[in-house]
Amino acid sequence: MDQSSAAATIPSGNDWASDASAPLAGIEYIEAWRAAVRPFPGSVPPFAGFSPIDTNEPVDDSDTIGDVVASAVAAIDALGSIDPLAAEPQALAKLVEGVKQLRRMVDAACTDVAHVIDVRNPFRKQGYLNTRTFLKQRAQLSGPEAYRRIQTARMRDQLPEWGAAARRGVVGVAQSEAMGRVAANQRIDPEVLTRDAGLLLDDAMDLPFVEFERNLRVWEALADPDGDDARNERSEARRDINLRSRPDGGWNLTGYLPELLGVEFAEIFGWFLDAEWRNDWADARQRLGDNASQSDLARTEAQRRADAMMAMARASVSRDPDLARPSASSICVDVLLDHETMQAHASGETPDPRRFRNVVSRTQSGRRLHPDDAVNAALVNHIRRVVYDSSGTVIDLGRRSRLF
Repeated sequence: MDQSSAAATIPSGNDWASDASAPLAGIEYIEAWRAAVRPFPGSVPPFAGFSPIDTNEPVDDSDTIGDVVASAVAAIDALGSIDPLAAEPQALAKLVEGVKQLRRMVDAACTDVAHVIDVRNPFRKQGYLNTRTFLKQRAQLSGPEAYRRIQTARMRDQLPEWGAAARRGVVGVAQSEAMGRVAANQRIDPEVLTRDAGLLLDDAMDLPFVEFERNLRVWEALADPDGDDARNERSEARRDINLRSRPDGGWNLTGYLPELLGVEFAEIFGWFLDAEWRNDWADARQRLGDNASQSDLARTEAQRRADAMMAMARASVSRDPDLARPSASSICVDVLLDHETMQAHASGETPDPRRFRNVVSRTQSGRRLHPDDAVNAALVNHIRRVVYDSSGTVIDLGRRSRLF
């Protein structure tokens, strides 16, 4: 196509904003637009001539899909007539449950469409080179959202039971997206993924998202031990603390700590932060007596955090025995590790991913740790045996000792 013919088939000037009937479409349209208008780099034509309908293919006159979509839109629009403020608690709970299921089913339908586009790519002639581009432009999704939808579609194609559950609205959107991310991990054996998908789906349907995500990450770590080791090594290598002066005055303190160092730091910092709060509370009680409240504290939470950090730094170099600071024996970080996991990682064995619900490798506050870090901590610190029943109640607590 030469430039003269291109200029004759596209609108010019201000007509770009209103003319939606240019004979060219797709890539040809954009090339003609660039040749005639010569826009600045990065600009996009107001009307690119893209159309999800291929004019070379027959159109269903009955428009069955359009009728179904219109009916669904009308049904959803009826929800707008409901006033939640006037609803009784029981009715409000039903509304929440119903809308939740509806949203899940609508999202499942969108994912089914994305899967068909991903497999067939019927809009390549219109200039959409891949499904992500189509979803970003036609469905106006962000890049990450489009990517998650494609991952979810591919996961459901691989695991049909997840697709069936999503279409019934019994599994959450976030749960399916998290499973899609794990299913996209090429280091995981597809047979292992298919074998354990039912267990993970059961957790996704029954557990709160936070608990399901924790179980899913444990399962992924067991199914992909090499990837988990690599992530842990990257986390360890990324440790960094920066203190930089600001041009307008003051300093910025930023940094990153791997999991085990982070929980140790948080434990120590929490002690100093609590000491600062107790000082403020004692001051408020001295000034106001029993009428003192949280709003009467002399410093804000942010100010106490900054002062606690300074107290930590000063305590590390101070020789003043009267300085209120924790002794070495008063700081204790409990790391919980179940016997089978410890035995497997200490001996170099690969744990069975089906044990993901029974794996314990975390801090007492619930932060997951890589089992190698927990084993290493046991080697250089103290250990004690803890026995607990099925409800989590400790029924036997051993003495603290060194592990030689």
